[in-house]
Amino acid sequence: MTEVLASGETLKPRSPGELFRTYSGISLQAFGGSLAFVERALVQQKRWFTPSEFLGLYAISQVLPGPTGVSLCVLVGDRFFGLRGAAAALAGFLLPPSAVVLALAALLQHFQHLPAVQHALHGMGAAAAALIIHTAARMSRTLRGQPIGIVVAFATFGAVALVGVSVPTVMLTLGVFSVLLAWHRLGAPRA
Repeated sequence: MTEVLASGETLKPRSPGELFRTYSGISLQAFGGSLAFVERALVQQKRWFTPSEFLGLYAISQVLPGPTGVSLCVLVGDRFFGLRGAAAALAGFLLPPSAVVLALAALLQHFQHLPAVQHALHGMGAAAAALIIHTAARMSRTLRGQPIGIVVAFATFGAVALVGVSVPTVMLTLGVFSVLLAWHRLGAPRA
């Protein structure tokens, strides 16, 4: 049964088990680049988040220590079911692909010398890069009508990709600037 939602309205997962199953499905599809699959599953298919809500959670997961995908699934699980949800989402995200990777590692060890296997690995790298570019383009639509956000996004890309500024330096400069700017625009609480 498909539920008709008002614009901006979202649904909730029914249980931590649904979080586990959703993240298991995402992780089994998303080797090397889960963001595109996470965004599509949580925003477009499940409708648990609006694009803006997802972008906010993704931004927070970027600044937390550790892998972004792990931080994001913990934040999503916690939002709906607290510690149980975080554990369910994390288990779904890590356990199925871990089993697959262990099996593939055993196979790769036996066949890594073959040129076809080496070419396949190069092709997978290109596909992962394309997924990242596609997802960035789709997520950038959230910045429409926000010229300062667009300027910060291009400045971040330019600093890291074109100039070679380290990511920690960019986070401490443009990241802090962005947070302060958003805080000011939203009306910082007065002491």
